Amino acid sequence: MNKLTYTRLLNNSLKLYLNDKFLEAYNYLTNNADSVEGNPAQIYNFRYSFACKAGMADTAIALFKEAIIDKGIWYSYEYLISDDDLKSLHQFDDFEKLALICKEREIEDKRNSVPLLKQAAMNNNDAVFRPVIMALHGNEENISITEQYYRKVIDRGYNLLLPQSSQIGFSNAYFWTDLEKGSKELAEHGKTITGELILSGFSAGARISLFSVLKDLIDVKGLIIISPWLPELEDWAPLFKKLKEKNVKVYIICGDKDDDCFDESKNLTRLLKLNRVDHQFKVIKGLDHDYPVDFDIQLETALEFINS
Repeated sequence: MNKLTYTRLLNNSLKLYLNDKFLEAYNYLTNNADSVEGNPAQIYNFRYSFACKAGMADTAIALFKEAIIDKGIWYSYEYLISDDDLKSLHQFDDFEKLALICKEREIEDKRNSVPLLKQAAMNNNDAVFRPVIMALHGNEENISITEQYYRKVIDRGYNLLLPQSSQIGFSNAYFWTDLEKGSKELAEHGKTITGELILSGFSAGARISLFSVLKDLIDVKGLIIISPWLPELEDWAPLFKKLKEKNVKVYIICGDKDDDCFDESKNLTRLLKLNRVDHQFKVIKGLDHDYPVDFDIQLETALEFINS
C-alpha cells in the first residue's frame, strides 16, 4: 500500500468535500491527520471548515479555538470573516475575539517575514564541490514539506537547498503569488551558489522557477518541473529561446488526472519542442495534483537526463 502523504491527504479530503460529502471529508481528514508530516494549520483549517459544512458548528468552533489558543496558529482575518464556509462560526461569541487574535498575529508575521534558504546537505569538507539542487515549495507550503520529497538526493552526492518565500498567507504557509518579488528572492539565493545548479519546483514553485530562468535572473543547468501551475505560459512564449541559447534541459512530471496543470504541462512541452529545447515529459497515469508515489525514482531519472 502506498504511504499516505500530507498532499495526498488534503487532495483526497477535498475530493470528498467537492462532492458534498462533508461529513466523510471531516472524518477522513480527522482519522488520518496524525499519520502525515505537514502543516497542522492547514489541517485544522480543513477540519473546522468541513465541520461547518457538515452542520457541526459546535465541533467547528472548538477546533478553531484549539488551533488559535492551544496551538498558536493564525489565519487571514479577511478570509475568516468573508468565507461562506465559516458563516456558522459567526454565531459564537468567541469567534470575533479569536479572529482579532489572528489579525494581530497576521500583522506581526507579515511584518517580520523574510525569504529563507535552508541548506540540507551533509556537513563535510567536500560539500562545497557538490552540484546543487534547489527545490521550491508550492503555494500554501513550506521548507519542511518540500524537504520530505528531496532529502535522498543528499546521499546521491548533491547539495540540497530549500528556499522559502517571504509571502506568508497563514501560519507556516507560504506563497509565490507575487512573481516579481519571488523571482528577486530566488535570484538573490542564486548569487550564493557556485558550480552547477539544477532548479526544481512543485506547482507554483515550478512557475517561479521557470519564470526566473526565462527572465535570466538565475543560471541553471536544468529544470525539473513538477505539476506546474503556469497561468501566464503563452505570455512567456517569446522568452523560450533563452532556454535553447543557454542549453538548459527541462524535465516535466505531471499526472494525467491533474485538472489544474496537465494541459499546461502539454502546452509547456509544445513550446519546448517548438524552440528545440532538450526536454522530456513524464506523464504519471492516475495522478492528480501531487508528487508521484515513486518520486525518488522519478527524480533520479530526471537527474540522469539533465546530467546526460
